Amino acid sequence: MIVSSTCDLCGASATKHPQVQIYGEQEKRFCCTGCLNVYAILSESGAIEAGVDLRATELFQESLRLGLLNQVDSEPDFALPEGAEVKEALYQMSGMWCAACGWVVEHGLRRERGIASAEVLFTSDLLKVSYCPQLVPPGTVADRVKALGYRAAEFGTEQDGDRRDWQDMLLRLGIAGGLWMNVMLFSLVIYASYFEGIAGWAQRAVPFILMLLTLPVVVYSAWPIHRIAWFGLKAGHLRMEALISTGVLAAFTYSAAQAFLGGQHYYFDTACAIVTLVLTGKALERNAKDRSARAIAMLHRLLPKKARLRIDGQERFVAIEALEPGTLILVKPGERIPADGVVVEGQSAVDESVVTGESDPRAKAPGDAVICGSLNTAGVLELRVTRCGEDSTLAQIVKSVQSALASKSPLERLVDRVSRLFIPAVLVLAALTVVVCLGRGLTGTEAMLRGIAVLVIACPCALGIATPLATTAAIGAASRQGIIIRDVRVLETFRKVDLLILDKTGTVTEGDFRVRHAELDHLDLVAALESYSEHPLAHAVKRYAAAQGLERLDASGIEIKAGRGLLGTVAGKRVAVGNRRLLAEQGLALSVELEAKASAWEAEGLTVAFAAVDGFLTGALAFGDRPRAEAAAVIAELRARGVRTVLLSGDARATTERIALAVGVDEFLGEVSPAEKAEAVRRFQAQGKVVAMVGDGINDAPALAAADLGIAMGSGADLAMHAAPVVLMRDSLTRLTGVFHLATLTLRVLKQNLFWAFFYNTAGISLAMTGVLNPILAAAAMVLSSLSVIGNSMRLGRDRA
Repeated sequence: MIVSSTCDLCGASATKHPQVQIYGEQEKRFCCTGCLNVYAILSESGAIEAGVDLRATELFQESLRLGLLNQVDSEPDFALPEGAEVKEALYQMSGMWCAACGWVVEHGLRRERGIASAEVLFTSDLLKVSYCPQLVPPGTVADRVKALGYRAAEFGTEQDGDRRDWQDMLLRLGIAGGLWMNVMLFSLVIYASYFEGIAGWAQRAVPFILMLLTLPVVVYSAWPIHRIAWFGLKAGHLRMEALISTGVLAAFTYSAAQAFLGGQHYYFDTACAIVTLVLTGKALERNAKDRSARAIAMLHRLLPKKARLRIDGQERFVAIEALEPGTLILVKPGERIPADGVVVEGQSAVDESVVTGESDPRAKAPGDAVICGSLNTAGVLELRVTRCGEDSTLAQIVKSVQSALASKSPLERLVDRVSRLFIPAVLVLAALTVVVCLGRGLTGTEAMLRGIAVLVIACPCALGIATPLATTAAIGAASRQGIIIRDVRVLETFRKVDLLILDKTGTVTEGDFRVRHAELDHLDLVAALESYSEHPLAHAVKRYAAAQGLERLDASGIEIKAGRGLLGTVAGKRVAVGNRRLLAEQGLALSVELEAKASAWEAEGLTVAFAAVDGFLTGALAFGDRPRAEAAAVIAELRARGVRTVLLSGDARATTERIALAVGVDEFLGEVSPAEKAEAVRRFQAQGKVVAMVGDGINDAPALAAADLGIAMGSGADLAMHAAPVVLMRDSLTRLTGVFHLATLTLRVLKQNLFWAFFYNTAGISLAMTGVLNPILAAAAMVLSSLSVIGNSMRLGRDRA
């Protein structure tokens, strides 16, 4: 195969450190990471499928202008060793003032040898780093972040430092506010001198008193602003802090010069006001970010660190890392369950609200499954570990939430690009304001004040937090309700969905089958074979056989036929259990009598499975399942939203039809194999439908992956949950309408946030340029814009049923 030596995006040479990515079945080569990322964004946006000229797109042109493409020489001259171990670490960041700070940290870390990726979650102040421990010594990440002007501590160890940062901010704010009041008081003397004469010594001394009172505000209280602005300039980036710092220093320097020259106009109160109001806005922003980050922080804190073992009658604690599947552990009342497992001994009530969002404790007895992080409220439980550490349900939820917080929607990417262009444009605009004012004959003082007002009002604080703060609040609210969103982009997909496909067994129905009719020989052989399956029908057969007191036999040579049944050898006999399609594959035909009975059972809404031993039919089993109590109401609400519903099932058509009529879906398809489920999804998509799929079994995974939006029931199989970007952890369909409502509300809040952010900036800049807004009012308006965005986003943080 001939491999292209040019970049598939910009056309430059891609022979030095090429970036290779597989799209579909095609290998794409890029000259630099910038081209790779821009190509990925264009791919996600549909531009490639649309067949447009990629180099003519606005994204490509803007990236080229900013110097983000064809940066071969700027890429780090190394590659991770082949097969090298890669680990992930989570850090708590401090010192970030806007989304651009996160961008600087990401780019700074990605240039470090041994760091594979770095993602900053600005609204949670979290930094996620993938690195090679062979190449990255301990402390490298923290040191590199510190060199960029910020601080990073490993997540879970930052509480003391976080508290100190908060206390430091409050101290700086308190000093700035207190001195601002004093500066305003002494400024009354200057204002009085405009209307009547004052003593000469007062006219000479008061400006210097004002300067001394303002100096701590400008130097100490505003230090974080100056510091970040300076580090940005050193790194070649203009940040929001540069606007604030320029405005504060200009007001102070001009006023100090007037004090020494004996002038009459002083703006020390303006410098103090800007610093105080900016710090107030940042304190409010910090509080909102902390509230939004509580969801993921709570999940991290709930990850148990130790487990209790009973060895030779003695109890001792071991680290979670020492646990393995099969280990027996002890959990006492009031303790959190340290791993996923099955109850071996004891009875209790367990609060699983951390995972399911359901606050009522659930009774647990021997044989019942328990979830890591759940709270044991009553008796002592002995558990056998099934999954632990990074494989536990809670750990997977934490990873999913982190992944969602780290992902960006197309809207957020667009806002980020606008924000990065905004600051240089504002600096130019402020300079032009000063020049135009001077050209029109205004005094230098008036021109300077208008320029400062433009700098202050234009700070894109609200714009930077408008999108991430809303999505973080939504993901946090969803996780508390037992809805796990793996990718924030699906929040935009929900509003487009016009067709919802539901799997029958375990999704629309309870999945709790009972054997209603059993007319077959060799039940013991069938039960032995079914013991190797996790299908709900298999569990029903095992319970039925146990109730009959049958001895458990071993099986071998198991073959699972997806959507049809399974084959195996038991006690030297070849056994087959499944539906009509499996019988047809085995060359078996139903007798007239058995066909009549099976059809009658299916007409009652029962699921029928047939059994054969050594090539001869031995009978059939009929299983009863019932629709979920909430299914009809949920489907009715979806219809009211304009969403059509389709029921898919591998069951017989008569059985599927009975359930479809009971719950009120618009359409149903029976006797559908797993591959045919995915094909049905694609067929509806070909009709122009935006398709969501809800399922819970391994058989549903292909359809979940094929759908525009996959939603897995948390009670189902792991494969189904991994194939879906949304997981409903509670075993109920009520959360389905809840997540549709949350997504709709989130998009509404996002649009409102962006409107207010742009409105404040556009209107504020215009008023500042015309002199209507002075710097103090500009700073107050900037705080007000951030407050409107914060307050609106926090509406999503409230728990909603």
